[in-house]
Amino acid sequence: MPIRRILCPVDFSGWSRAAVERAVALARPTKAEITGLFVLPVVSPIAGEVPSGSCSLEADANMVSALAEDLEAFLRPAQDEGLSVRVCVKRGDCVAQILEQARETDADIIVMGTHGASGLERLVLGSVTRNVLRKAPCPVVTVSLPSVSRTPRTGAAIGRMLCAVELSESSADTVSYALSLGRSTGAEVTLLHVLKRVRGVAARARRAADVRRRLHAAALADGEPGCPVEEMAVFGPPHREIVRMAEARPAGLIVLGNSLRPGSIAARVAREATVPVLTIRHGRERESRRSRGSRVQRVSGQSSPGA
Repeated sequence: MPIRRILCPVDFSGWSRAAVERAVALARPTKAEITGLFVLPVVSPIAGEVPSGSCSLEADANMVSALAEDLEAFLRPAQDEGLSVRVCVKRGDCVAQILEQARETDADIIVMGTHGASGLERLVLGSVTRNVLRKAPCPVVTVSLPSVSRTPRTGAAIGRMLCAVELSESSADTVSYALSLGRSTGAEVTLLHVLKRVRGVAARARRAADVRRRLHAAALADGEPGCPVEEMAVFGPPHREIVRMAEARPAGLIVLGNSLRPGSIAARVAREATVPVLTIRHGRERESRRSRGSRVQRVSGQSSPGA
């Protein structure tokens, strides 16, 4: 499925800057529209404080306008590529506003940093990112700071994609999405399955050959893939092997289909990988796509629908 609309939530941190660069790279092949979103938190008034009426409203409007200008400047790399850009400033709960904006714009994909301005480095995924991953209506690409140096500035958007699958019933959706993305971006796709270690060289060879056969069948399930594909089977702890193989190939994007429950393979990979990770939640219905204009637009609003 070609990417037509990208939502890129930002907080002006280094992680957000890396996410913008990745969003630009993903948008480049299809000239996708990028919507930059900044969410202002709702601040409760101090006890006993009386709102100052029109002066307060005017100050708030000025702040939103200034933030919209800052957001446009932050997304300048997208405009320099000739991409269509919208900027949106909203107020409310950060996760709720990101999810609402994704639905309002019918986003094909969300691209965001693994952490926000508060950091916490690589101990855990940022709370906003973690909750967006669990609830998003579309695939989510998480970007860590080390991955920014790998963001392609010209040519292919990804280069090589590592698609790790469990060979479960839901794996067909993950493989289908990865191949579709490979076709639209010109990326090579490596299909990977990680096996538990077994004793004996012959036993390992048989298991690996069987997995490669199943991966090959998955790649041809919908006909010819339309992009270069290789199948690989390795042994070891799944999240460590996925991260290791992404470094070794090297891959410009990891694609996973999994839940983001604490301790899951996808959660560990998203936290530890030094390249962007695209996570697909299965079972979502995708609506028809609408064409968009190519101008820069400003949108501001409150937490109510349609703002």
